[in-house]
Amino acid sequence: MLGYAILSWSYCYALDMKPNKRWLAWLFAILYAVTDEYHQSFVTGRYPSAWDVFVFDSLGALLPIWFVRTHEEGQPAQLETDRLETQT
Repeated sequence: MLGYAILSWSYCYALDMKPNKRWLAWLFAILYAVTDEYHQSFVTGRYPSAWDVFVFDSLGALLPIWFVRTHEEGQPAQLETDRLETQT
């Protein structure tokens, strides 16, 4: 998980941490995870796992995206309904 968190954060940084490109950083990290699992299918004693990609690697890749989003304004991210309630 940590490796994919660092990879995703690196992609975010390379994409200038723009909000509309954060999900692209997640996608690149997941695509790398898929190729890594494919590579594992050729290694003796290892086997590919979709569970590993879609749960652990995906969660690791999402953590820095969430962190950047929550800390870009200096306060935790709020749901859209919470923002509407505070504006009224």
